[in-house]
Amino acid sequence: MKKLIYKFYRINEYLFDLLISNQLYFSTINQFNDPYDCHFALKELPSYENFEFFMKQASFSKENYEYHSDMYKKEPENCLTPILEGVKKQLTYFGICCFAGNKDNFLMWSHYADSHKGVCLGFDYEMLTKQFTQFDNVEYNNEPYFFDITDISKSISNAILRKSADWRYEEEVRFLMERSKTCAFDIGALREINFGLKCPARSIVNIIHLTNKLEYFNCTFNKANIAQSKYEVMFEKVNFEELKNTVLKASEHIPFSTEIKLMEK
Repeated sequence: MKKLIYKFYRINEYLFDLLISNQLYFSTINQFNDPYDCHFALKELPSYENFEFFMKQASFSKENYEYHSDMYKKEPENCLTPILEGVKKQLTYFGICCFAGNKDNFLMWSHYADSHKGVCLGFDYEMLTKQFTQFDNVEYNNEPYFFDITDISKSISNAILRKSADWRYEEEVRFLMERSKTCAFDIGALREINFGLKCPARSIVNIIHLTNKLEYFNCTFNKANIAQSKYEVMFEKVNFEELKNTVLKASEHIPFSTEIKLMEK
C-alpha cells in the first residue's frame, strides 16, 4: 500500500486553484498560523573564535570584518542582534509546503478543514519526493532551535524544521523551495479526496465531477463518518451516482415564489 501524506482545505478558491491548475503553493513563514514556527534563539554568546569563524564563513569584506571584529570584543550582544535579524529575514525568503502524516486526526479536521465542512487531500509520498527533492519531517521540541553560528546552513535548515511539541499530532512533512511560489505536481500524485463529516452533499458532487473532468484518474473519494464505539474518524467510499441523484432530487423540491411584493409607501 502506498504511503500518503495529506493537506486539509476549506472549500474555497484555494482548493479549486489547486485542483484546476494541479499546483501546490509554497508559502513563506510569515503566512504560517503559528508565530513561533521557525523561531530560533542563541543559548549563549559565541566565543570570539566562533564569531570570527562565522565572519569568514559569511565572506565579510575586509572592512566589515575589521569593524565587526572590534565591535564584538566590546559589545557582543549589540553586534550579534542585527546579524541574527538578517538571518531571520533570510528565512522568510524560503517557500514551504506543509503536509500532515495522517487524515484521521480530530484536531486537523477542526483547525484546517472548516470543522469537517472541508476536505483532506491525500498525495502519493513517493511521487512528491521524487519531484520535490528538498523535504524532511518536522522535529517537535519544547525548546526552539539554538542557533549555531559556526554552521549557518544547518542552523537555517533546523530552524525551518523545528516546531513546538504542542503540534506533534500533525506529524508534519515539509517541502522546501528557494522562494515562495506555486509549482505544478504530477496529476497522478493526488490519490484521495476525503470529505468531512459536515461537507455539503452538493459540494461533494461538484468536486468529484470537477476532479473527474480534470482527469485525476488515480483519485478515490471518501466521506468521513463517526465511529459508534470509539472516538475515531471512519471513512467510506462515496457512491457518486447515488449521491448525485439525491442532490438532484432535493433540488426539485426547492420552492420558487413568483410573487412580487411591492413596498408600501
